Amino acid sequence: MIVRSMLLLALLLPLATPNPAFASPAFRRVWERTDYPVQQGRGAHAWIWGPGPFTAGIQEGFLRDAQTSRLVQYFDKGRMEINDPSGDPRNPWFVTSGLLTRDMIDGRVQIGNNDFVALPPATIPVAGDPGGGFPTYADLGPYVRAQPRYGPGDAVAERLTPQGRVPAPEFANLAATRIVQVVNGYGVPRAFWEFLTGSGTAYRDGRFVQATPLFDWLYIAGYPIADAFWVRVPVAGVPRDVMVQPFERRVLTYNPANPSRFQVEMGNVGRHYHRWVYELPFAGGQQALITAPAPNSVVGSPLVVQGFERGIAFEAAIGVRLRTAAGQVLASTYTMVWQPDIGIPGPFSTTLVFSEPDTTTPGTVEIVVESPADGAEQIIASQPVRIGGVDNDLARVVALAREDLAARTGIWPERIGIRSTEDVVWPDGSLGCPAPGQGYIQVLTPGFQIVLEAAGQPYDYRADRRGALLLCQDRRPLAPIGAPLSLPARGAVSTLPLHVEARLEQRGEPVTLRLALENGQTLSVTVTPLTGPDGAGLLLSSLWPPPEAGRINTQRAIVQIRDRRERLLAGRLVTILGPDDPLTRPVDLYWLAGEQLRVEQRRVPRTLQIGAAALEQLLWGPPPGLGLSTAIPTPAEVLSYPGRQPSWGARVRLRSLVIRDGVATADFSAELRAYGGGAARVGAIRQQIERTLRQFPTVREVRIAIEGQTEGVLEP
Repeated sequence: MIVRSMLLLALLLPLATPNPAFASPAFRRVWERTDYPVQQGRGAHAWIWGPGPFTAGIQEGFLRDAQTSRLVQYFDKGRMEINDPSGDPRNPWFVTSGLLTRDMIDGRVQIGNNDFVALPPATIPVAGDPGGGFPTYADLGPYVRAQPRYGPGDAVAERLTPQGRVPAPEFANLAATRIVQVVNGYGVPRAFWEFLTGSGTAYRDGRFVQATPLFDWLYIAGYPIADAFWVRVPVAGVPRDVMVQPFERRVLTYNPANPSRFQVEMGNVGRHYHRWVYELPFAGGQQALITAPAPNSVVGSPLVVQGFERGIAFEAAIGVRLRTAAGQVLASTYTMVWQPDIGIPGPFSTTLVFSEPDTTTPGTVEIVVESPADGAEQIIASQPVRIGGVDNDLARVVALAREDLAARTGIWPERIGIRSTEDVVWPDGSLGCPAPGQGYIQVLTPGFQIVLEAAGQPYDYRADRRGALLLCQDRRPLAPIGAPLSLPARGAVSTLPLHVEARLEQRGEPVTLRLALENGQTLSVTVTPLTGPDGAGLLLSSLWPPPEAGRINTQRAIVQIRDRRERLLAGRLVTILGPDDPLTRPVDLYWLAGEQLRVEQRRVPRTLQIGAAALEQLLWGPPPGLGLSTAIPTPAEVLSYPGRQPSWGARVRLRSLVIRDGVATADFSAELRAYGGGAARVGAIRQQIERTLRQFPTVREVRIAIEGQTEGVLEP
């Protein structure tokens, strides 16, 4: 903790060190080509990168194939990156130049080839002195990718002001402003084009050489993304007229008052970007910043939550949850901050899945960290939102239909096409697809008809505006295929073993529980459902990976239940976390080996309620094939217990776990009474629960309750 605290002291200038070394020989080679001659007084051009890197190497989060980070290093004028370390270092594009200007204007931080985290556009001046004000990168938003205004031969004779573009005829006759090239639809004035394509002294293979061109302009600057414009900015405190043009990777400026060598320069986009991401989000002492969803916006499920965390989270893990104004937690999860190193800020992005309330209600998105010492929670950021009620959100209904069809067909949702969507007012509650012999409310029912396509076949989905969904097949309604499943829930993120609870029409007839992983592997087990309290078939089973399956990494999967004739009875999309995933953590579970306790370590998804998560795993029973057992009543024992009550279910459930002042009170459902008596069994149950909870440093004492009562429970 002392080392961690020292790191946090230097947080406002992350990874900025005096005269840092090049993080890669490849970075040095790229810099030496253009900027070593400038440093040695041999070059007649301005800096392309700057005097050298101003940060150490940084492993920034970046999703690409199996990679989760990439090596980058910041310079005054830009950022060098190695996106594919297995590539050929001799390839000119082995090191790339970051698209920093684009991202600061658009307000997004790239964390993958097609993945971004939102961040408000940079309010940093693009030219002139650091405190010069207008225009900032955010100010350029309305002009980027706008209709081009200049063609060959035109002069850049407009000034950009806070009120918009205004004529500036005083620049019309300057040769430097004349458009000589059109790239990406935008005219490039002579001063900039000659700088980008001109010759100069380069350093290559240990020698100074004359190079034509000095550098690859597309590699260094990228494409122009807006017209050039004039602006008045302070330069060393003196107001100057400067021509500016933003490119994807750089900003070019032309100051006619400068000596000829420095009339065209590259803006300090590397410095600006580093400040935008690593410093500004935490101005004023903020510990975290939520950038999505927007404040007071109406949100629905699934909800993407993005932002930046300052680096205080233990092991870079943060909790994200959605809470109603009344205090009800609708969804919570753990996610990882893509930190370059311990104590350094980084972005995060995760998705919350929840059931929408009937009506729109105020709520709050919260970012929570947990103390590694005592497990105490601290809310480090919150964002007010409005949680949308079940309404006419067509996109949400389409997503539900795609998930359902994926679970039925084994075709991933993104490969399922949409033939048509239509707002419909159904004549009654059957949604135009009545079941034979069933009565329906005779009232006009607004809703949707969505026709999806998978493997060339159409699928006709119907929905109302309160979330009811059905598949109309052969003029018969089919309920969502996930409906029989209580576990896993919709959108579930789980480790293995995967616990499954389903209510089926079949009972006494074996079914196959199957997990089809995205990598092509399939795990399966044959199970005979129990007869539930209501007479229906009840599947309560866990799907364990066999030893020959090897290590299973994080990926999507489809869980299905099929009968002996391979008819699909239930199915659902889930995400399986691999044992090395940082979103998991180990817990110890205690089982019986004869009369002795034996510990099993199992990885579970990170959660804000880790004690409850451990107990839930305990209630599902030990792994097969290791000779371990549990004293806690199994579903078969609960269902056959002579003293069971009509209100009992089929298995023991955890009602709540409260830890206060070191005392953990675990409250279980009435089914725990099915242990049947006996001092040895009572003692074994207590030991299993107590030892499992005492692994957590916040627990000094354990109390066991049944239906809220602690007196007279678990007696021999």
